[in-house]
Amino acid sequence: MAAELPRITREALERLTYQKYGDSPTIRSYTKWKLFEENSPLKLPTEAKAGEVPVKGHVTFSGSEASFDLPNGVELTEGTLGLSQPEESRILGFHFYALKKAYRLRIRGDLTEPLVIVSHLSEKAFVSHHLSIEVENAKMPIIIYDMAEDGAKSFVVEMIAKNAEIELLTIGKHKSLSHYLLRASLTGKSRVRAFSAVHGGRMSHHREDYSLEGKESELLLRGIPLAIGSAVDYLTNVLQYGEESKSETRVHGFSYKNGWTVHRGTAKVFERAKGSSSVVVSEVTIMDEGSLGVSVPMLEVDTGEIENAAHSSSVRQFDEDALFYLRARGLGREEAMSLFVHGIGEALSEHLERLRSKARSATAELVEELL
Repeated sequence: MAAELPRITREALERLTYQKYGDSPTIRSYTKWKLFEENSPLKLPTEAKAGEVPVKGHVTFSGSEASFDLPNGVELTEGTLGLSQPEESRILGFHFYALKKAYRLRIRGDLTEPLVIVSHLSEKAFVSHHLSIEVENAKMPIIIYDMAEDGAKSFVVEMIAKNAEIELLTIGKHKSLSHYLLRASLTGKSRVRAFSAVHGGRMSHHREDYSLEGKESELLLRGIPLAIGSAVDYLTNVLQYGEESKSETRVHGFSYKNGWTVHRGTAKVFERAKGSSSVVVSEVTIMDEGSLGVSVPMLEVDTGEIENAAHSSSVRQFDEDALFYLRARGLGREEAMSLFVHGIGEALSEHLERLRSKARSATAELVEELL
């Protein structure tokens, strides 16, 4: 049964902080929260008209309006799954303070074509969108477009997968302020293969939380955060409770033209998750002088009965020797850089069989803007 829409008073909101600080370097604030404070629902309108949405979706949020053109087998109701609460942080407090209505999708059968979800804002306002997805005993692809052209937009996606196989492609393309949270619970023997390509805006806070609760549940997560004269704080968090569960997170970010790209990736294997494996690989490539790259992976294992556990981090400058090699063979600088970034995108997206062409197209669009 769907949870009621959480509410928060202005007085309770005032007491919240954006992040709770501790000893871990992953807790450090890399999001420019001051920008969200200056464009909060306490200062901006919390309603906006629908704009011209460049992508047609089965679920479309634009401004304060929502429209649905759902395929057979997808049931629509209202409410949330209760996986996120306003008291967690100030940004989630803002989200629920501004939220007018939440929607829930229930899927019980296979979908052969991608379910397309669009979240869009093109007005100077603080607008919240909230969608819950429950998938049980089904296989399906999902594509999420997260687009912020003006104002500040918060989009929260809650997901429960039970004995499900989901291929998830998330494309973030921002100009203004964006807060995105995907929080997923994998129960039963569920498998999720996710790819995220995020083009940062003025400030993009992108977070994905996965809880692997079922025995032999599995997550493959790939991501490309890209900041071109913009800022992306990209967070991935994986909690493994189920025995013999598997997770593998690989993120490769890029900073260019005074861009700010941060990846903070954490994974924790709990004591009862015996026989599990967990990998976190974080890389950021700085394409030019003046750009910032930060890579902070962290792995914590509470059980001695672990199949595999590894994490690695690297922040590096763009390989000028490789660029010189390609240019010496007749390629221009832009062609050589495009080839380099396309190669990274292909390597990260090759696990997505059904959505591979769309993943390639998304990466190509980002590369074109990079150049």
